[in-house]
Amino acid sequence: MAVLARLLKVGSMTESLAVYIPATLFQRAVGLGRVILFVYLLKSVQVQYGLWGLGVMIFTLVCPIITLGSYHGLIRYVSFYEARHRLTQFYHKARWYILACAVVISAIFFLGSGGIARLAFTSRYETVLHQHRQKVYLCILALSNGAVLALYHNVRGFLVGMRLYRVVSFLEVFFTIIFTAVGAVMLVFRPLADSLLWAHLICIATVFVVGLLLLERAVGVFASLTATIPTDQQVIADTDSDISGFDSALLKQDERVEDASAGIEKSFFWRVLRFGFISTVAGFVWQGAGYISFLLTSRYYGKAKAAIFFAFLPAGQAILSLADAARIVLFTHVAKLWELHQRHLAMFVLETSYKALALGTMTITVLIYAISPLWVKILPMNYYEGLKLLGGILMFFQVGIHLTLVNIITRLHERPIVIAFGPLIGGVINAILAVVWLPYKGPAGAAWAAGIGMFTGAMVVSIGYFLAEKVKLNWNTYFILAAPILLILPKIPLCITWTLVLIMTIFTRWVLNARQKRLIISSLVRLARNTRILFSKPGR
Repeated sequence: MAVLARLLKVGSMTESLAVYIPATLFQRAVGLGRVILFVYLLKSVQVQYGLWGLGVMIFTLVCPIITLGSYHGLIRYVSFYEARHRLTQFYHKARWYILACAVVISAIFFLGSGGIARLAFTSRYETVLHQHRQKVYLCILALSNGAVLALYHNVRGFLVGMRLYRVVSFLEVFFTIIFTAVGAVMLVFRPLADSLLWAHLICIATVFVVGLLLLERAVGVFASLTATIPTDQQVIADTDSDISGFDSALLKQDERVEDASAGIEKSFFWRVLRFGFISTVAGFVWQGAGYISFLLTSRYYGKAKAAIFFAFLPAGQAILSLADAARIVLFTHVAKLWELHQRHLAMFVLETSYKALALGTMTITVLIYAISPLWVKILPMNYYEGLKLLGGILMFFQVGIHLTLVNIITRLHERPIVIAFGPLIGGVINAILAVVWLPYKGPAGAAWAAGIGMFTGAMVVSIGYFLAEKVKLNWNTYFILAAPILLILPKIPLCITWTLVLIMTIFTRWVLNARQKRLIISSLVRLARNTRILFSKPGR
Protein backbone atom coordinates (compact mmCIF):
# COMPACT_ATOMS: atom_id res chain seq x y z
CA MET A 1 0.00 0.00 0.00
CA ALA A 2 2.90 2.38 0.71
CA VAL A 3 4.21 1.84 -2.83
CA LEU A 4 0.76 2.48 -4.30
CA ALA A 5 0.40 5.66 -2.23
CA ARG A 6 3.73 6.94 -3.60
CA LEU A 7 2.66 6.14 -7.15
CA LEU A 8 -0.57 8.07 -6.70
CA LYS A 9 1.11 11.18 -5.30
CA VAL A 10 0.44 14.49 -7.08
CA GLY A 11 3.28 17.01 -6.87
CA SER A 12 4.30 20.47 -8.09
CA MET A 13 5.74 21.10 -11.54
CA THR A 14 9.34 20.65 -10.41
CA GLU A 15 8.44 17.49 -8.49
CA SER A 16 6.69 16.14 -11.57
CA LEU A 17 9.72 16.94 -13.74
CA ALA A 18 12.00 15.28 -11.17
CA VAL A 19 10.05 12.06 -11.69
CA TYR A 20 9.12 12.18 -15.36
CA ILE A 21 12.34 13.49 -16.94
CA PRO A 22 14.64 10.79 -15.45
CA ALA A 23 12.10 8.15 -16.44
CA THR A 24 12.02 9.52 -19.98
CA LEU A 25 15.82 9.65 -20.16
CA PHE A 26 16.00 6.02 -19.06
CA GLN A 27 13.28 5.04 -21.50
CA ARG A 28 14.97 6.75 -24.46
CA ALA A 29 18.40 5.37 -23.53
CA VAL A 30 17.00 1.85 -23.47
CA GLY A 31 15.08 2.63 -26.66
CA LEU A 32 18.24 3.67 -28.49
CA GLY A 33 19.98 0.56 -27.25
CA ARG A 34 17.01 -1.48 -28.47
CA VAL A 35 17.34 0.00 -31.96
CA ILE A 36 20.98 -1.03 -32.10
CA LEU A 37 20.15 -4.49 -30.76
CA PHE A 38 17.34 -5.05 -33.26
CA VAL A 39 19.49 -3.76 -36.14
CA TYR A 40 22.18 -6.32 -35.33
CA LEU A 41 19.70 -9.14 -34.83
CA LEU A 42 18.29 -8.35 -38.28
CA LYS A 43 21.68 -7.55 -39.82
CA SER A 44 21.50 -10.43 -42.31
CA VAL A 45 17.94 -9.53 -43.29
CA GLN A 46 18.04 -5.72 -43.44
CA VAL A 47 14.80 -5.65 -45.42
CA GLN A 48 12.93 -7.02 -42.38
CA TYR A 49 13.95 -3.98 -40.33
CA GLY A 50 12.52 -1.80 -43.06
CA LEU A 51 9.25 -3.76 -42.87
CA TRP A 52 9.17 -3.29 -39.10
CA GLY A 53 9.57 0.45 -39.71
CA LEU A 54 6.60 0.43 -42.08
CA GLY A 55 4.56 -1.46 -39.48
CA VAL A 56 5.45 1.20 -36.90
CA MET A 57 4.37 3.87 -39.37
CA ILE A 58 0.96 2.21 -39.76
CA PHE A 59 0.14 1.80 -36.07
CA THR A 60 1.51 5.25 -35.25
CA LEU A 61 -0.77 6.88 -37.80
CA VAL A 62 -3.95 4.92 -37.03
CA CYS A 63 -3.56 5.08 -33.24
CA PRO A 64 -4.94 8.62 -32.73
CA ILE A 65 -7.77 8.04 -35.21
CA ILE A 66 -9.09 4.87 -33.56
CA THR A 67 -10.46 6.78 -30.54
CA LEU A 68 -10.82 10.13 -32.35
CA GLY A 69 -8.01 11.61 -30.28
CA SER A 70 -10.00 11.53 -27.08
CA TYR A 71 -6.81 11.36 -25.01
CA HIS A 72 -6.02 14.95 -26.06
CA GLY A 73 -9.35 16.02 -24.59
CA LEU A 74 -8.67 14.04 -21.41
CA ILE A 75 -5.33 15.78 -20.86
CA ARG A 76 -6.89 19.19 -21.47
CA TYR A 77 -10.13 18.88 -19.46
CA VAL A 78 -9.63 16.43 -16.60
CA SER A 79 -8.86 19.39 -14.34
CA PHE A 80 -12.25 20.93 -15.23
CA TYR A 81 -14.10 17.95 -13.74
CA GLU A 82 -11.56 17.63 -10.95
CA ALA A 83 -12.29 21.20 -9.82
CA ARG A 84 -16.03 20.42 -9.76
CA HIS A 85 -15.63 17.08 -7.95
CA ARG A 86 -17.12 15.22 -10.93
CA LEU A 87 -14.04 13.27 -12.00
CA THR A 88 -15.53 9.85 -11.21
CA GLN A 89 -18.64 10.53 -13.28
CA PHE A 90 -16.51 11.88 -16.13
CA TYR A 91 -14.30 8.79 -16.09
CA HIS A 92 -17.20 6.32 -16.15
CA LYS A 93 -18.85 8.19 -19.01
CA ALA A 94 -15.65 8.64 -21.04
CA ARG A 95 -14.45 5.04 -20.91
CA TRP A 96 -17.54 3.66 -22.68
CA TYR A 97 -17.30 6.23 -25.45
CA ILE A 98 -13.62 5.44 -25.90
CA LEU A 99 -14.25 1.69 -26.06
CA ALA A 100 -17.09 2.13 -28.57
CA CYS A 101 -14.89 4.29 -30.82
CA ALA A 102 -12.06 1.78 -30.65
CA VAL A 103 -14.29 -1.13 -31.67
CA VAL A 104 -16.07 0.63 -34.54
CA ILE A 105 -13.10 2.44 -36.09
CA SER A 106 -10.75 -0.54 -35.67
CA ALA A 107 -13.28 -2.69 -37.55
CA ILE A 108 -13.29 -0.18 -40.40
CA PHE A 109 -9.50 -0.24 -40.58
CA PHE A 110 -9.42 -4.05 -40.55
CA LEU A 111 -11.92 -4.15 -43.42
CA GLY A 112 -9.65 -1.85 -45.41
CA SER A 113 -6.42 -3.67 -44.51
CA GLY A 114 -5.90 -4.84 -48.08
CA GLY A 115 -5.76 -1.33 -49.47
CA ILE A 116 -3.62 -0.08 -46.58
CA ALA A 117 -1.19 -2.96 -47.15
CA ARG A 118 -0.82 -2.13 -50.83
CA LEU A 119 -0.21 1.54 -50.06
CA ALA A 120 2.34 0.93 -47.28
CA PHE A 121 4.32 -2.09 -48.48
CA THR A 122 4.47 -1.66 -52.26
CA SER A 123 7.73 -0.51 -53.82
CA ARG A 124 9.67 -0.90 -57.04
CA TYR A 125 11.75 -3.60 -55.34
CA GLU A 126 9.49 -6.56 -54.59
CA THR A 127 12.21 -8.93 -53.38
CA VAL A 128 9.97 -9.86 -50.45
CA LEU A 129 6.29 -9.61 -49.75
CA HIS A 130 5.48 -10.76 -53.27
CA GLN A 131 2.30 -12.36 -51.95
CA HIS A 132 -0.60 -10.11 -51.09
CA ARG A 133 -1.62 -12.29 -48.13
CA GLN A 134 1.71 -11.66 -46.44
CA LYS A 135 1.27 -7.91 -46.85
CA VAL A 136 -2.23 -8.03 -45.36
CA TYR A 137 -1.00 -10.21 -42.48
CA LEU A 138 1.62 -7.62 -41.51
CA CYS A 139 -0.92 -4.84 -41.94
CA ILE A 140 -3.46 -6.55 -39.64
CA LEU A 141 -0.75 -7.03 -37.02
CA ALA A 142 0.16 -3.33 -37.26
CA LEU A 143 -3.51 -2.29 -37.01
CA SER A 144 -3.97 -4.50 -33.93
CA ASN A 145 -1.03 -2.73 -32.35
CA GLY A 146 -2.65 0.60 -33.19
CA ALA A 147 -5.96 -0.38 -31.55
CA VAL A 148 -4.41 -1.47 -28.26
CA LEU A 149 -1.99 1.46 -28.29
CA ALA A 150 -4.94 3.86 -28.69
CA LEU A 151 -6.63 2.42 -25.60
CA TYR A 152 -3.40 2.68 -23.63
CA HIS A 153 -2.95 6.32 -24.70
CA ASN A 154 -6.37 7.14 -23.25
CA VAL A 155 -5.46 5.53 -19.94
CA ARG A 156 -2.21 7.47 -19.99
CA GLY A 157 -4.01 10.68 -20.97
CA PHE A 158 -6.34 10.45 -17.99
CA LEU A 159 -3.41 9.82 -15.66
CA VAL A 160 -1.51 12.79 -17.11
CA GLY A 161 -4.59 14.98 -16.72
CA MET A 162 -4.65 14.00 -13.03
CA ARG A 163 -0.90 14.83 -12.92
CA LEU A 164 -0.04 11.30 -11.73
CA TYR A 165 3.39 11.35 -13.32
CA ARG A 166 4.78 8.64 -11.07
CA VAL A 167 2.24 6.17 -12.45
CA VAL A 168 2.88 7.32 -16.03
CA SER A 169 6.65 6.98 -15.54
CA PHE A 170 6.26 3.49 -14.10
CA LEU A 171 4.12 2.35 -17.05
CA GLU A 172 6.45 3.73 -19.70
CA VAL A 173 9.59 2.30 -18.11
CA PHE A 174 7.82 -1.03 -17.62
CA PHE A 175 6.89 -1.16 -21.30
CA THR A 176 10.38 -0.21 -22.42
CA ILE A 177 11.98 -3.01 -20.43
CA ILE A 178 9.58 -5.80 -21.35
CA PHE A 179 9.42 -4.88 -25.06
CA THR A 180 13.19 -4.81 -25.32
CA ALA A 181 13.45 -8.24 -23.68
CA VAL A 182 10.52 -9.91 -25.46
CA GLY A 183 11.45 -8.42 -28.85
CA ALA A 184 15.07 -9.57 -28.59
CA VAL A 185 14.10 -13.11 -27.58
CA MET A 186 11.61 -13.43 -30.44
CA LEU A 187 14.14 -12.14 -32.98
CA VAL A 188 16.74 -14.65 -31.83
CA PHE A 189 14.39 -17.52 -32.65
CA ARG A 190 12.60 -15.89 -35.61
CA PRO A 191 14.37 -12.87 -37.16
CA LEU A 192 11.38 -11.44 -39.06
CA ALA A 193 9.40 -8.19 -38.90
CA ASP A 194 6.23 -9.88 -37.70
CA SER A 195 8.10 -11.14 -34.63
CA LEU A 196 8.60 -7.54 -33.52
CA LEU A 197 5.00 -6.66 -34.27
CA TRP A 198 3.80 -9.59 -32.14
CA ALA A 199 6.22 -8.64 -29.35
CA HIS A 200 5.02 -5.04 -29.38
CA LEU A 201 1.37 -6.12 -29.34
CA ILE A 202 1.85 -8.45 -26.37
CA CYS A 203 3.79 -5.86 -24.38
CA ILE A 204 1.53 -2.88 -25.03
CA ALA A 205 -1.52 -5.01 -24.15
CA THR A 206 0.13 -5.98 -20.87
CA VAL A 207 0.95 -2.37 -19.99
CA PHE A 208 -2.56 -1.27 -20.95
CA VAL A 209 -4.12 -3.75 -18.51
CA VAL A 210 -1.76 -2.73 -15.70
CA GLY A 211 -2.37 0.96 -16.41
CA LEU A 212 -6.14 0.49 -16.45
CA LEU A 213 -6.06 -1.22 -13.07
CA LEU A 214 -3.98 1.62 -11.61
CA LEU A 215 -6.31 4.22 -13.12
CA GLU A 216 -9.36 2.45 -11.67
CA ARG A 217 -7.66 2.51 -8.29
CA ALA A 218 -6.72 6.19 -8.59
CA VAL A 219 -10.25 7.24 -9.52
CA GLY A 220 -11.72 5.00 -6.82
CA VAL A 221 -9.70 6.64 -4.04
CA PHE A 222 -9.86 10.13 -5.52
CA ALA A 223 -11.46 11.59 -2.40
CA SER A 224 -8.35 10.73 -0.41
CA LEU A 225 -6.12 12.14 -3.14
CA THR A 226 -7.69 15.59 -3.03
CA ALA A 227 -5.66 16.38 0.05
CA THR A 228 -2.45 15.93 -1.95
CA ILE A 229 -3.60 18.13 -4.83
CA PRO A 230 -2.31 21.67 -4.29
CA THR A 231 -5.02 24.24 -3.58
CA ASP A 232 -5.26 27.44 -5.59
CA GLN A 233 -3.22 29.34 -3.02
CA GLN A 234 -0.58 26.60 -2.86
CA VAL A 235 -0.18 26.53 -6.64
CA ILE A 236 0.18 30.30 -6.87
CA ALA A 237 2.59 30.46 -3.92
CA ASP A 238 4.62 27.58 -5.32
CA THR A 239 4.90 29.20 -8.72
CA ASP A 240 5.57 32.64 -7.28
CA SER A 241 8.46 31.26 -5.23
CA ASP A 242 9.84 29.69 -8.40
CA ILE A 243 9.73 33.07 -10.16
CA SER A 244 11.79 34.70 -7.37
CA GLY A 245 10.72 38.29 -7.67
CA PHE A 246 8.05 38.16 -10.36
CA ASP A 247 5.95 41.34 -10.14
CA SER A 248 2.94 40.33 -8.05
CA ALA A 249 1.04 43.34 -9.38
CA LEU A 250 0.56 41.43 -12.61
CA LEU A 251 -1.49 38.87 -10.73
CA LYS A 252 -4.09 41.53 -9.97
CA GLN A 253 -4.40 42.40 -13.65
CA ASP A 254 -5.28 38.86 -14.78
CA GLU A 255 -8.58 38.23 -16.48
CA ARG A 256 -11.32 36.63 -14.43
CA VAL A 257 -13.40 34.04 -16.19
CA GLU A 258 -16.78 33.10 -14.76
CA ASP A 259 -17.50 29.48 -13.97
CA ALA A 260 -19.39 27.59 -16.64
CA SER A 261 -23.13 27.45 -16.17
CA ALA A 262 -24.89 24.19 -15.41
CA GLY A 263 -26.04 23.92 -19.02
CA ILE A 264 -22.52 24.34 -20.36
CA GLU A 265 -21.19 21.75 -17.94
CA LYS A 266 -23.74 19.21 -19.12
CA SER A 267 -22.53 19.61 -22.70
CA PHE A 268 -18.90 19.88 -21.69
CA PHE A 269 -18.17 16.26 -22.49
CA TRP A 270 -18.92 16.95 -26.14
CA ARG A 271 -16.54 19.87 -25.91
CA VAL A 272 -13.92 17.39 -24.80
CA LEU A 273 -14.68 15.19 -27.80
CA ARG A 274 -14.53 18.13 -30.20
CA PHE A 275 -11.20 19.23 -28.75
CA GLY A 276 -9.86 15.69 -28.94
CA PHE A 277 -11.00 15.13 -32.52
CA ILE A 278 -9.53 18.40 -33.76
CA SER A 279 -6.29 17.62 -31.92
CA THR A 280 -6.30 14.22 -33.63
CA VAL A 281 -6.55 15.84 -37.03
CA ALA A 282 -3.60 18.06 -36.13
CA GLY A 283 -1.61 15.13 -34.74
CA PHE A 284 -2.39 12.92 -37.72
CA VAL A 285 -1.23 15.58 -40.15
CA TRP A 286 1.99 15.99 -38.15
CA GLN A 287 2.61 12.24 -37.93
CA GLY A 288 1.78 11.78 -41.60
CA ALA A 289 4.11 14.58 -42.61
CA GLY A 290 6.82 12.93 -40.54
CA TYR A 291 6.60 9.72 -42.57
CA ILE A 292 6.41 11.27 -46.05
CA SER A 293 10.15 11.11 -46.69
CA PHE A 294 10.48 7.66 -45.12
CA LEU A 295 7.64 6.26 -47.26
CA LEU A 296 8.94 7.89 -50.45
CA THR A 297 12.40 6.47 -49.75
CA SER A 298 10.86 3.01 -49.35
CA ARG A 299 8.86 3.27 -52.57
CA TYR A 300 11.68 4.79 -54.63
CA TYR A 301 14.74 2.90 -53.34
CA GLY A 302 13.28 -0.15 -51.60
CA LYS A 303 13.04 -1.37 -48.04
CA ALA A 304 16.77 -1.86 -47.50
CA LYS A 305 17.34 1.90 -47.92
CA ALA A 306 14.22 2.57 -45.86
CA ALA A 307 15.77 0.49 -43.07
CA ILE A 308 18.72 2.91 -42.95
CA PHE A 309 16.35 5.89 -42.85
CA PHE A 310 14.33 4.30 -40.04
CA ALA A 311 17.47 3.40 -38.05
CA PHE A 312 18.50 7.07 -37.89
CA LEU A 313 15.08 8.41 -36.91
CA PRO A 314 15.62 7.61 -33.18
CA ALA A 315 18.49 10.12 -33.08
CA GLY A 316 15.91 12.89 -33.38
CA GLN A 317 13.01 11.03 -31.79
CA ALA A 318 14.94 10.63 -28.53
CA ILE A 319 15.34 14.40 -28.17
CA LEU A 320 11.72 15.00 -29.15
CA SER A 321 10.54 12.46 -26.57
CA LEU A 322 12.51 14.21 -23.84
CA ALA A 323 11.05 17.54 -24.89
CA ASP A 324 7.55 16.04 -25.02
CA ALA A 325 7.93 14.80 -21.46
CA ALA A 326 8.79 18.31 -20.29
CA ARG A 327 6.04 19.80 -22.49
CA ILE A 328 3.34 17.54 -21.03
CA VAL A 329 4.31 18.43 -17.46
CA LEU A 330 4.56 22.11 -18.39
CA PHE A 331 1.17 22.10 -20.11
CA THR A 332 -0.76 20.48 -17.28
CA HIS A 333 0.65 22.90 -14.72
CA VAL A 334 0.33 25.98 -16.94
CA ALA A 335 -3.24 24.92 -17.76
CA LYS A 336 -3.91 24.72 -14.02
CA LEU A 337 -2.73 28.33 -13.60
CA TRP A 338 -4.71 29.35 -16.67
CA GLU A 339 -7.90 27.89 -15.17
CA LEU A 340 -7.12 29.63 -11.89
CA HIS A 341 -7.32 32.86 -13.94
CA GLN A 342 -3.61 33.69 -13.44
CA ARG A 343 -3.03 34.20 -17.16
CA HIS A 344 -0.15 36.67 -17.03
CA LEU A 345 1.66 34.35 -14.69
CA ALA A 346 0.88 31.34 -16.89
CA MET A 347 2.26 33.08 -20.00
CA PHE A 348 5.40 34.19 -18.18
CA VAL A 349 6.10 30.65 -16.95
CA LEU A 350 5.29 29.23 -20.40
CA GLU A 351 7.53 31.56 -22.40
CA THR A 352 10.45 31.19 -19.99
CA SER A 353 10.14 27.40 -19.84
CA TYR A 354 9.90 27.22 -23.63
CA LYS A 355 13.14 29.14 -24.05
CA ALA A 356 14.93 26.87 -21.57
CA LEU A 357 13.56 23.78 -23.30
CA ALA A 358 14.45 24.97 -26.80
CA LEU A 359 17.96 26.06 -25.84
CA GLY A 360 18.65 22.80 -24.02
CA THR A 361 17.37 20.49 -26.75
CA MET A 362 19.09 22.47 -29.51
CA THR A 363 22.37 22.14 -27.63
CA ILE A 364 21.91 18.37 -27.39
CA THR A 365 21.02 18.24 -31.09
CA VAL A 366 24.16 20.14 -32.09
CA LEU A 367 26.29 17.78 -29.97
CA ILE A 368 24.69 14.69 -31.51
CA TYR A 369 25.26 16.08 -35.00
CA ALA A 370 28.85 17.13 -34.29
CA ILE A 371 30.00 13.75 -32.93
CA SER A 372 27.94 11.62 -35.32
CA PRO A 373 31.04 10.24 -37.13
CA LEU A 374 32.01 8.65 -33.80
CA TRP A 375 28.73 7.18 -32.53
CA VAL A 376 27.70 5.90 -35.98
CA LYS A 377 30.35 3.20 -35.55
CA ILE A 378 28.09 1.34 -33.14
CA LEU A 379 25.91 0.47 -36.15
CA PRO A 380 26.78 -2.10 -38.84
CA MET A 381 28.95 -0.65 -41.60
CA ASN A 382 26.17 -0.81 -44.19
CA TYR A 383 24.27 1.79 -42.13
CA TYR A 384 27.07 4.40 -42.22
CA GLU A 385 25.62 6.14 -45.28
CA GLY A 386 22.80 7.27 -43.00
CA LEU A 387 25.08 10.11 -41.82
CA LYS A 388 24.04 12.01 -44.94
CA LEU A 389 20.44 11.91 -43.72
CA LEU A 390 21.14 13.00 -40.15
CA GLY A 391 21.08 16.79 -40.59
CA GLY A 392 17.65 16.79 -42.21
CA ILE A 393 16.24 14.32 -39.70
CA LEU A 394 17.50 16.34 -36.73
CA MET A 395 16.08 19.54 -38.20
CA PHE A 396 12.68 17.88 -38.65
CA PHE A 397 12.47 16.77 -35.01
CA GLN A 398 13.91 20.04 -33.70
CA VAL A 399 11.10 21.88 -35.47
CA GLY A 400 8.67 19.63 -33.58
CA ILE A 401 10.24 20.77 -30.32
CA HIS A 402 10.02 24.42 -31.32
CA LEU A 403 6.31 23.99 -32.03
CA THR A 404 5.86 23.55 -28.27
CA LEU A 405 5.07 27.22 -27.76
CA VAL A 406 2.32 27.51 -30.37
CA ASN A 407 1.08 24.03 -29.40
CA ILE A 408 0.44 24.99 -25.78
CA ILE A 409 -0.90 28.47 -26.52
CA THR A 410 -3.44 27.23 -29.07
CA ARG A 411 -4.58 24.50 -26.68
CA LEU A 412 -5.07 27.04 -23.91
CA HIS A 413 -7.09 29.09 -26.40
CA GLU A 414 -8.96 25.88 -27.30
CA ARG A 415 -7.94 26.16 -30.95
CA PRO A 416 -5.89 22.99 -31.52
CA ILE A 417 -6.77 22.93 -35.23
CA VAL A 418 -4.18 25.69 -35.74
CA ILE A 419 -1.48 23.12 -34.97
CA ALA A 420 -2.50 21.15 -38.08
CA PHE A 421 -1.74 23.99 -40.49
CA GLY A 422 2.02 23.96 -39.78
CA PRO A 423 2.63 20.30 -40.67
CA LEU A 424 0.05 20.54 -43.49
CA ILE A 425 1.96 23.33 -45.21
CA GLY A 426 5.26 21.71 -44.28
CA GLY A 427 4.11 18.31 -45.53
CA VAL A 428 3.22 19.70 -48.94
CA ILE A 429 6.61 21.42 -49.22
CA ASN A 430 8.26 18.24 -47.92
CA ALA A 431 6.58 16.08 -50.57
CA ILE A 432 7.43 18.48 -53.41
CA LEU A 433 11.08 18.80 -52.37
CA ALA A 434 11.42 15.05 -51.79
CA VAL A 435 10.06 14.20 -55.24
CA VAL A 436 12.46 16.70 -56.81
CA TRP A 437 15.53 15.79 -54.74
CA LEU A 438 15.18 12.01 -54.42
CA PRO A 439 16.37 11.14 -57.95
CA TYR A 440 19.49 13.29 -57.58
CA LYS A 441 20.36 13.30 -53.88
CA GLY A 442 18.95 9.92 -52.85
CA PRO A 443 17.51 9.36 -49.34
CA ALA A 444 19.51 12.34 -48.05
CA GLY A 445 17.42 14.57 -50.31
CA ALA A 446 14.25 13.17 -48.74
CA ALA A 447 15.62 13.78 -45.23
CA TRP A 448 16.51 17.41 -45.95
CA ALA A 449 13.13 17.87 -47.63
CA ALA A 450 11.50 16.84 -44.35
CA GLY A 451 13.58 19.24 -42.26
CA ILE A 452 13.28 22.28 -44.52
CA GLY A 453 9.62 21.62 -45.36
CA MET A 454 8.56 21.32 -41.72
CA PHE A 455 10.60 24.35 -40.70
CA THR A 456 8.91 26.50 -43.34
CA GLY A 457 5.39 25.34 -42.44
CA ALA A 458 5.95 25.70 -38.68
CA MET A 459 7.38 29.22 -38.93
CA VAL A 460 4.58 30.49 -41.20
CA VAL A 461 1.85 29.22 -38.90
CA SER A 462 3.51 30.05 -35.56
CA ILE A 463 4.44 33.62 -36.40
CA GLY A 464 1.16 34.17 -38.26
CA TYR A 465 -0.90 32.96 -35.28
CA PHE A 466 1.02 35.02 -32.73
CA LEU A 467 0.61 38.18 -34.80
CA ALA A 468 -3.05 37.54 -35.64
CA GLU A 469 -4.00 36.83 -32.01
CA LYS A 470 -1.72 39.59 -30.70
CA VAL A 471 0.08 37.18 -28.41
CA LYS A 472 2.66 39.26 -26.55
CA LEU A 473 6.08 37.63 -26.74
CA ASN A 474 9.56 39.00 -26.22
CA TRP A 475 11.27 39.73 -29.54
CA ASN A 476 14.07 37.27 -28.74
CA THR A 477 11.52 34.45 -28.51
CA TYR A 478 11.13 34.70 -32.28
CA PHE A 479 14.88 34.19 -32.61
CA ILE A 480 14.64 30.99 -30.58
CA LEU A 481 11.76 29.84 -32.80
CA ALA A 482 13.98 30.20 -35.88
CA ALA A 483 17.01 28.41 -34.37
CA PRO A 484 16.49 25.03 -36.19
CA ILE A 485 17.44 26.64 -39.52
CA LEU A 486 21.03 26.77 -38.21
CA LEU A 487 21.25 23.01 -38.80
CA ILE A 488 21.70 23.64 -42.53
CA LEU A 489 25.20 24.89 -41.68
CA PRO A 490 28.20 22.53 -41.92
CA LYS A 491 29.19 21.00 -38.59
CA ILE A 492 32.06 23.34 -37.64
CA PRO A 493 30.28 26.65 -38.45
CA LEU A 494 27.18 25.26 -36.69
CA CYS A 495 29.11 24.49 -33.51
CA ILE A 496 30.81 27.92 -33.51
CA THR A 497 27.52 29.76 -34.10
CA TRP A 498 25.63 27.88 -31.41
CA THR A 499 28.46 28.32 -28.91
CA LEU A 500 28.21 32.09 -29.43
CA VAL A 501 24.45 31.92 -28.87
CA LEU A 502 24.95 30.09 -25.57
CA ILE A 503 27.59 32.58 -24.44
CA MET A 504 25.24 35.48 -25.17
CA THR A 505 22.44 33.66 -23.35
CA ILE A 506 24.50 33.20 -20.20
CA PHE A 507 26.32 36.53 -20.02
CA THR A 508 23.82 38.96 -21.56
CA ARG A 509 20.08 39.69 -21.44
CA TRP A 510 19.73 39.35 -25.20
CA VAL A 511 17.97 35.96 -25.01
CA LEU A 512 16.82 35.73 -21.37
CA ASN A 513 16.03 38.71 -19.17
CA ALA A 514 16.86 38.82 -15.46
CA ARG A 515 13.48 37.49 -14.28
CA GLN A 516 13.56 34.62 -16.75
CA LYS A 517 17.05 33.66 -15.61
CA ARG A 518 15.94 33.71 -11.97
CA LEU A 519 12.98 31.47 -12.76
CA ILE A 520 15.15 28.98 -14.69
CA ILE A 521 17.86 28.88 -12.03
CA SER A 522 15.31 28.51 -9.23
CA SER A 523 13.51 25.73 -11.10
CA LEU A 524 16.76 23.88 -11.84
CA VAL A 525 17.81 24.08 -8.19
CA ARG A 526 14.47 22.73 -7.03
CA LEU A 527 14.51 20.08 -9.76
CA ALA A 528 17.95 18.90 -8.63
CA ARG A 529 16.84 18.86 -5.00
CA ASN A 530 13.66 16.91 -5.75
CA THR A 531 15.57 14.46 -7.94
CA ARG A 532 18.17 13.91 -5.20
CA ILE A 533 15.43 13.29 -2.64
CA LEU A 534 13.66 10.92 -5.00
CA PHE A 535 16.70 8.71 -5.51
CA SER A 536 18.38 9.07 -2.12
CA LYS A 537 15.34 8.03 -0.06
CA PRO A 538 13.55 5.34 -2.04
CA GLY A 539 11.79 4.00 1.04
CA ARG A 540 10.37 7.32 2.16
